[in-house]
Order: sequence, then C-alpha cells, then structure tokens
Amino acid sequence: MRITLNDIAAKVGITKAAVSMALRNSPRISPERRQEIQRVAAEMGYAPDPFLSSLVRYRATKDAPKSQGTIAWINHWAKPERLRGYREFEMYWCGARQASKRLGYRLEEFLWPADGSAKRVEQMLLDRGVLGLLIPPHPPAVDWGDFDWSKFSLIRFGMSVRRPDSNLVTSDQQRAVVMAVRKIHEYGYRRIGLVLSEDYDRSLGGNYFGGFIWAQKLLKLNPALPPMKMNLPQQPSPKVIAEFKAALDKWMKRYKPDAILNYFIEVPSYLRQLGYRIPQDVTVAGTSIYDIPVDAGIDQHSHAIGQIAAEMLIKQISLNERGEPSDPCRILVESRWQDGKSLPPRR
Repeated sequence: MRITLNDIAAKVGITKAAVSMALRNSPRISPERRQEIQRVAAEMGYAPDPFLSSLVRYRATKDAPKSQGTIAWINHWAKPERLRGYREFEMYWCGARQASKRLGYRLEEFLWPADGSAKRVEQMLLDRGVLGLLIPPHPPAVDWGDFDWSKFSLIRFGMSVRRPDSNLVTSDQQRAVVMAVRKIHEYGYRRIGLVLSEDYDRSLGGNYFGGFIWAQKLLKLNPALPPMKMNLPQQPSPKVIAEFKAALDKWMKRYKPDAILNYFIEVPSYLRQLGYRIPQDVTVAGTSIYDIPVDAGIDQHSHAIGQIAAEMLIKQISLNERGEPSDPCRILVESRWQDGKSLPPRR
C-alpha cells in the first residue's frame, strides 16, 4: 500500500499541507520540525507518486505561469552603466529575463551603490521579496562586505567573481578556443597567434591559454607561436597604451602571425595604427563576437547562458536551496564559430 501525505500527517499529528511543505524544505517549517517529518516519512517508506508529479508538471506547463516572485540581477560596478554596456553581458540579461518571465518570475536589476553597506542592501532585497540573485561578471576588486548569501538562492555568471562560491553558468572557453583554432586552420592559416589578458585568463584557470596550447599540439602547428599575454585596464593611461602597442608591435614583427585570435576590444584598432591592414596583412577573429570590433570569431551563446542561469536559479528557489552549496557545480555552454570578413578562408 502506498504511503500518502495524509498517512504521514496522521502519524505526526499535523496537517497534510505542513507535511508537503516540510518535504519540500520550505522555510515556513522550522528546521527541527522539517527533520522530524522527513525522518518519519523515510521510516514509513514514503515516496512521491510519479503519476501525480507528472500531472503537476503538465498543469504547470499547460496554464499560463502566475507571478511567483522576484529575482535580482546584482550590479555592484563602480559605474553601473558599464556592466550592460558590454553586449556579451547584455545578452546574459536578455536571456535571463526571457526565461524568468516564461517561468513566472520577474527579473529586476538591483544597483548596489558604491557607498551602500552590505547589510543595508541585504535588507532592501528582503523587503522587496527577492528570492534569488543572479551575479553577473564584476571587476576583480568587487567588495561584497559581510553580505549574508545564505538568505538567497544564488547563481554566478562566469568565474570572474570568486565569492560567493555558488553554482555558475559560463561558456566552455577551453573547448571554444580549440574549436576556433581548428576552424582558422581549416581556412588555410598556419601562423596562428593568440592575444589575451593574462589576469583575465588566470581568473578562468588558464582556459584560453590551455585551449590554445592544446590546439597547437592537436593540429601539429609548426611553428607554434607563443601567445602574447598582457594586461590592459579598463581606462588605461597614455603611457600604458603606448607600452601595450609597443609590445604588440614587437610580437607581430618577431612571430609574423597570419591569423590572430584576440581577446581585447582595442587590438584591432591598435593593429591598424601600427600599419597592419585587416584582413589583407593579418586576419583577426574575436574570442567574443559581441564586443570585439571584428565580425569573425567565437559566439559564446550568451543569450543561452542567461536563460540557463535563470532556469537553474528558479530550480534552486523551488527546492529552497539557499546560499553557497557544499558541492558547487558548473554548467559549461558550448560555443560556435561565426564567419566574417575579418578572417576569410584563404584562396
């Protein structure tokens, strides 16, 4: 005989609704009471009815979703407008907003002012009924203070934000670089170079560098050009720009790449200033087609990343999973190649 919620309720001496909430880890039931009810359910051999579960899912998809709460997109940038000024990150936002709406949630951008204390921000989010937080990429020096992450469900975009150590969704950069180098090689180029930010790649665990070195070995590239690894702040001084351009010029003259996979927004312009024509003298592809001003390169499926992040967050909300998980996971989204005039096939 199947054990029902009514059986458990009668055994414990509470309502069927309270049993249901406890088995779903609802915070409306105290942790001690939840543990007691879950223990009794396990001892009685309770298991959810798969037919009823399927019926609930069917009804949920058949009916228009009702508003179930608010998700906050946290923006703690010193200049908030810069975050979604990057098209890559704007696509995250658009994908997340679309998925949230489809599943009955409202996505709101929440600006965390530079002088806003963590506790004040935390209370404002709670007062507005926020259930979950989407944490987009931020500069390395972002300071979250003593914000209590355990009160919210959490998802990060990418690995630039080291804390909180939540589940995250990002592109599979290593496989993307291998895919891009392979495509460039198929198009007839043999002196393939990589220009990347050393600090950014370090924050990714060396995914760009590792993917490039593996692609060189996989394709038996000879010569295997060393990557140009440098750093360039968001607002570089004239001296820093001059040093960067000098290093780029030196690298170009020494290794003579015929194709470059490039991370920096500024590099196509710097190459032209140094006298190189694109694509006549050197072809260039971007590690992101959205922000680097060339039309060939890697499409990281940013819209899909946003959708998947919101879906993961809503799943965590429904399961009452709050704070940093004991075993955080990563979802890696595959990229694809986009053709463009900046890196045409060789004739």
